Amino acid sequence: MRLFWFILYNLILYPLFFILTILLIPFNRKIRDGFIGRLKTRKKLADFKNNTSFSEIYWFHVSSHGEFQQIQSIIEEIKRNKNKGVIVSFFSPSGFNNVHNENIDCKIYLPFDFFLSLYRSLKIVQPSKLIFASYDVWPNTVFISQLLDIKTMLISLRIHSNSFKLSILGRSLYKSTYQSINQIFTVSTKDLSNLRKIINDKKFVAMGNPRFDVANNKSQGVDIKLSYDERIQEKLFLFASLWPEDHSILFPKIFDLLENDESSKIVLVPHELSDSITNYYINQIEENNLSYKIIDTYMDLRNIEASVIIVNAVGILYKLYWQAYIAYVGGGFSKGGIHNIMEPAVAGNPVIFGPNHLNSNFLEASQLLNELAAFETNSSEELMHTFNKLLDRDFYLSASDASKNVIDKNLGSTKKLISKILNE
Repeated sequence: MRLFWFILYNLILYPLFFILTILLIPFNRKIRDGFIGRLKTRKKLADFKNNTSFSEIYWFHVSSHGEFQQIQSIIEEIKRNKNKGVIVSFFSPSGFNNVHNENIDCKIYLPFDFFLSLYRSLKIVQPSKLIFASYDVWPNTVFISQLLDIKTMLISLRIHSNSFKLSILGRSLYKSTYQSINQIFTVSTKDLSNLRKIINDKKFVAMGNPRFDVANNKSQGVDIKLSYDERIQEKLFLFASLWPEDHSILFPKIFDLLENDESSKIVLVPHELSDSITNYYINQIEENNLSYKIIDTYMDLRNIEASVIIVNAVGILYKLYWQAYIAYVGGGFSKGGIHNIMEPAVAGNPVIFGPNHLNSNFLEASQLLNELAAFETNSSEELMHTFNKLLDRDFYLSASDASKNVIDKNLGSTKKLISKILNE
């Protein structure tokens, strides 16, 4: 079957994917950017190799920005040794364009998954290891790495119980690729159990999720951290990473949260900054006769007298969670699913989100839900009911402690993975 999938992939599946990509170039900017970016990959690798003298090079591949968080803490540890170089390749332009990290020595698009382009690209740098994060594994990339004696690893693998990978066809397809990877590390024991339904190899083990370490490490530099008592008194209701699909659930119902306590505030943080979104928030606020302030920098929100705060800045959300009473994280009513829920959990926030959490955040969501640290909502009524329950001090403190405990129990994956990457 391995030979069958190899021939089918190279003669039919990937050529069809490549042709479809070319046909869509005029109509889709992301596809166009990714295609053009791949044409530049080999030159970037050659320039990198000619202008550096690292003793070892580690090549990481991620699909997009979310998957980059799986390796962020790992490449930080690797770069503590100045003689080690780090290449990070992306599949999606949303990752390539939005990830700016000082620990990346060379940032590229993954080459087209054709034999010749891959052979030339990998031969230029001859990395010590090629490490895939989560799921974006390309068969020929694995095969050519094996041909060039480059060790391959797949880390932070997640396999849903209803994944296509566990179907009869999926098991056959993925087994043909997974059996060529030197080491695979899953996030959880459940993921490992599902992996063993595809390929049963004792060297594949569960290693946890380094994204927990990333979220925890980021929190170390936060200046303003309110105690639980201060949060209970101030009651800053933070609504983060909001999509338009969240708006119909939130407005105008959430303004009822301001009725019972004069000191309470609502903080609105859109997923994408735009004048139209800001104006929409302003209209909602003014229709309810409330005061507001727009901020574009990090600050102590307790010093703001307005009832509603609109955040018009990027890169400060993870800090604001440490001032929040309860956090609602958006995206759960959109196709893409919820956004990062580990950052509010690290800060000890009870977290509320919509029903679509079966994306890259599904494991954290399930853990927080099981520990009553997070709460799913499907309507405005459910949302307000959850907020009212969390106004009870004992229930709130229990949820906050549970939220932080989920994070604490999952720390340490980076250290274990680093040991495997550098020493095996």
